Amino acid sequence: MKYLGSIITGFALCMAGQTFLPWWWIFAPLTFLISFIVNYQSAWRAFFAGMLIVFITWMVAYIFKDLANDSIMSGKMANLFNFKNGYTLFFIVAIAMGIIGGLTSTAAYFTRNNK
Repeated sequence: MKYLGSIITGFALCMAGQTFLPWWWIFAPLTFLISFIVNYQSAWRAFFAGMLIVFITWMVAYIFKDLANDSIMSGKMANLFNFKNGYTLFFIVAIAMGIIGGLTSTAAYFTRNNK
C-alpha cells in the first residue's frame, strides 16, 4: 500500500508542480524527495515507482494539453517524425522522461541507503 500511495502522491505533486513551475525540471526533485522519504525496499522498486510517477504525469499533462487545442500541434509533430498520430510521440517522450524519473528515484534510494 505504501508503494501505490507514493505513486499517487508523486503524481499529484508533479501535476501541481507542472501547473505552477516550469515543466522541464519539477519531476526530478519531487521523485528524489518522494523516494528519499518513502525508502523503498529495493532499487528496482524505487526505479519503477519514479518511472511510473513521471510517465503517468507526462501522459496526462500531454493529453490534457492536446485535447485543449484539438490535436493540431501533435498532428503536425507526428507528421514531422513520420508517426501515424501524436499519441505515439507522447508515449515515446513520456517513456524517456519516465526513465529519467526512475534514475532520479534510484539515486535517492542509494543516497538514503549509503552504507
